[in-house]
Amino acid sequence: MPSGEHDHVNAERLLLHLARFGSTMSRAMADATGQPEFVTNAPLLVLCMLDLDGPERPGVIGQLVGLTSGGTTKLLDRMESAALIERSYGVIEDDHRGVRVTLTAEGRRLLRTATASLTEHLSETTDMVEEVVALLESIGTPDA
Repeated sequence: MPSGEHDHVNAERLLLHLARFGSTMSRAMADATGQPEFVTNAPLLVLCMLDLDGPERPGVIGQLVGLTSGGTTKLLDRMESAALIERSYGVIEDDHRGVRVTLTAEGRRLLRTATASLTEHLSETTDMVEEVVALLESIGTPDA
């Protein structure tokens, strides 16, 4: 198989493995938290970002999760309704219309539960991770 075709096939395999890894982790976290709608990629990324980096503006959150401003607003609406985040208006210096999103105690609790579950289930993904590493190393490398 030519190198370009080899890379193409391995890139597809990599995408499938990453999707399976994400699905495995999401199921494990949803089981642990009882809130499957908030342990999918976008909400979980928002919770992680706010926990690690502190309060943020919705536009920055939208860039992280790859949503439009309308999609970001809907996501934040759902998360705020579930008391996972809180939006503050008019608190940004030099921008009286600016919005700041912060993590709530409930959001931090859900995140801690999800990450504890993730840690417990990592051993289930060892083979997947090894295959991902092997695929990453093989892309761009000529067939042996």
